[in-house]
Amino acid sequence: MEKTSNYSIPFLLLLVSVFLTLEAFTLKKDVRSGEVLYNQYCASCHGDNGGGSGDLAYLLYPKPRDFTSGKYKIKSSPPGLPPTDDDIIKTIKQGMPGTAMPAFNFLHNDEIIRLTDEVKKFSSMNNQYVKSITIPTELPATNEIITLGKNIYIEVGCNMCHGNTGKGDGPSAQKLVDSKGYPIVPKDFTAGNYIGGNTKRDLFLRFATGIDGTPMPSYGNLAEVLGKPKEDENKLTWALVHYVKSLEVKKYDRISKPIENNKIISSKTKNVIDPEEFIYGSTSLWDNAEIYSIPVSRLWQSESANYQTINVRAMYNSKYIAIKMDWEDQTIDEGLYRVQDFQDAAAIQFSIDAVKGFHGMGSEDHPTDIWFWKAEWQLRTNKKTESDIALAYANRVSDSEIETYPKLMNDMAYLSGRDAGNINSTANKTSPVENVMSKGPQTVMSFPNSEQKVAGNGIWNGKKWQVVFVRKLKSKSEQKVKFTKHKPIPIAFAIWNGVKEDRNGQKLVSTWYELELKN
Repeated sequence: MEKTSNYSIPFLLLLVSVFLTLEAFTLKKDVRSGEVLYNQYCASCHGDNGGGSGDLAYLLYPKPRDFTSGKYKIKSSPPGLPPTDDDIIKTIKQGMPGTAMPAFNFLHNDEIIRLTDEVKKFSSMNNQYVKSITIPTELPATNEIITLGKNIYIEVGCNMCHGNTGKGDGPSAQKLVDSKGYPIVPKDFTAGNYIGGNTKRDLFLRFATGIDGTPMPSYGNLAEVLGKPKEDENKLTWALVHYVKSLEVKKYDRISKPIENNKIISSKTKNVIDPEEFIYGSTSLWDNAEIYSIPVSRLWQSESANYQTINVRAMYNSKYIAIKMDWEDQTIDEGLYRVQDFQDAAAIQFSIDAVKGFHGMGSEDHPTDIWFWKAEWQLRTNKKTESDIALAYANRVSDSEIETYPKLMNDMAYLSGRDAGNINSTANKTSPVENVMSKGPQTVMSFPNSEQKVAGNGIWNGKKWQVVFVRKLKSKSEQKVKFTKHKPIPIAFAIWNGVKEDRNGQKLVSTWYELELKN
């Protein structure tokens, strides 16, 4: 017995050591490296080698950052110096509103730090000893300061690009290019959204440090430029900041709630409510649902409206979930038959496996379930017409209406899309919503008619669209999202503006949020 005991102790120690080693290895495997994170979230746009030429770069404008250059637009360091780690972390976390760079605030802080380290590897940038500039105490926005700022705005030529009223329509606006030679749109100050943050301190940094890779210069030496005493430097910069902020046109909806913790809460309502009541019932039904303000940015820049917000509400009962979107749109665009026409549209995207992968319609490994509302389908549903050609060309003459033509020559005889069961080719529309599945750009696949289970309706009130989507909580399909209480589901949003000729990938999109059903 004693001999067995002497051998059992080392043996047990060996087992414990092996167990701890395996456990450590498992934990290490669970922690995603910076390389893994970069490949999952960044490589599709910025490229495997960080050069800004990823597979999806052709869809984006402005083009993705070339990390190999070591130059970054948003930084707090003095001109000519690289950004600090905190600058890169902030950009990854908050994104760059008004560009295709989304906010990755759903990642943990340690993941963002690992991503930052990975991004820095692509260049020889050394920022070890780089410090942020000191932002002086903010001066109050008096009338005198704002007037001074206006004079500075004109004297240093801000109006040449951003326009006299700040709308980004100055005489040089159409001639600007970035460091890669691509056209670049000057910021519309009236919108109040800035790629490096919307606070006055953020603006102070933009003026003091400039925006590398763009025509936006540094005005950290305003006193020298204006021939003023050096001790006036801070006053001059704050005056310019206050004047630019004064150009903003306030559009914030006071009843909406900015996103906290990246989460949208769906409130529970009466079980007797059916889909029709969610869609067509009294607007008071939605009064108890929290309104969330979701920012969306354009993937391909236009001359205006590259950033805006949509309001989102969600409700559910024992059988159904309903999600309501509304957003500003000054024109109604619902015709699609003519080649020169483009339609308004909206979509809600869910991650099927609950992984927040690529926000641009998922990937092969992480597919998405998309609910796609179309204004042209809404028109056809409301008018109960087979095609909007009858509305666009009311006095047309069709060969199919000539009774003497044989049926086989009828223009309805050879509709391959319809005959193959393509939902987009069906003559009659009973719902304005199409349910599709996607594994990334250019992979959208519509579910067959028997699987089109999402109902909806859109109303334009002259200033904005209001669209409601409704579906059962449960689905038998493994390719569709399933809703369970207290189990967060990744959700994202997109809108298309027909008057801007939006279609396909030319749209405004959000990053990922989480939808959670609570009592």
